[in-house]
Amino acid sequence: MRAVSYSEGKVFTTNVEQPEGEGVLVNISSAGICGSDLHLLNAGAHSPHVAGHEIAGITPNGTPVAIEPIISCQLCDNCKSGDYHLCKEDFQGMGMSINGGMAEQIMVPENCLIPLDKKILLKDACLIEPLAVALHGFIRTKTQATHKVAVIGGGTIGLAAVAAAKFIGCQVDLHARYDHQKEAGDKLGAGLVDGLYDRVIDCVGTKETLGLSARTAKPGSWIVLLGIPMEGILLPGMKIIMNEIKLFPSIMYGASSGVKDFEQAAKLLALNPEIGDAMITHRFSLEDAEEAFRVAQDKSLKSIKVVFDPEA
Repeated sequence: MRAVSYSEGKVFTTNVEQPEGEGVLVNISSAGICGSDLHLLNAGAHSPHVAGHEIAGITPNGTPVAIEPIISCQLCDNCKSGDYHLCKEDFQGMGMSINGGMAEQIMVPENCLIPLDKKILLKDACLIEPLAVALHGFIRTKTQATHKVAVIGGGTIGLAAVAAAKFIGCQVDLHARYDHQKEAGDKLGAGLVDGLYDRVIDCVGTKETLGLSARTAKPGSWIVLLGIPMEGILLPGMKIIMNEIKLFPSIMYGASSGVKDFEQAAKLLALNPEIGDAMITHRFSLEDAEEAFRVAQDKSLKSIKVVFDPEA
């Protein structure tokens, strides 16, 4: 079976053994390159035999599915409360600590499968993972349709946040660095950031974007941190304190009131299938993995989401 991995700053397409063991065998239809894959690649990290955690495909009985790429103990207090993404007992992440989905097939536990509406194109369905990341921050901060939302950052997560805000019914504006990101935001219904907002979604996490987030947040509002602040959370303290601006560091996805964020993300994509056209800019075969990662890192090529099609 052909599969993609990376190690010591290099990307490889290799032959690996077919997945075996307990679970459901999924034939993969699409797998996205995440920003975290690029960070790990550039840091010289070693992926498992198979990289990738943005995954969708078809089960042996013909059911189209997205794959929630985390496995937890299901027994601890966090798991029982729906915060299984915070499990500290037995947590595994596909494409991180165990094999992921940049391959022809993957074997996964049945509870990781999210059945998909027939309206969703499987070639776009790997977007359900970043859409779930974005929705999680909105759900946990109880964002309502009456809230005005600013999104800082026009990459995959930023555009997913725009789509999620529109799904909730919010007015949403986007601050993006590149023109092609602004164009994608416009396709998804975003305006340009101007004024103050009830929710500011920082999808970058740098000192500059956190400062902009603080200046853009209304008194008493939330800053939702979807970007990972590699140099620490550098916020203007006086501005935050004097305006009682709250910070919600958001990671991955879980469940609220018994409904998985992944299920909500699948519903979002079914209602707005145009999201794929706005966000996915490049598609590659598994054989072209090195070129796919190069394109994903080069914004001069107007890349946003780069996706593998194992059937290509």
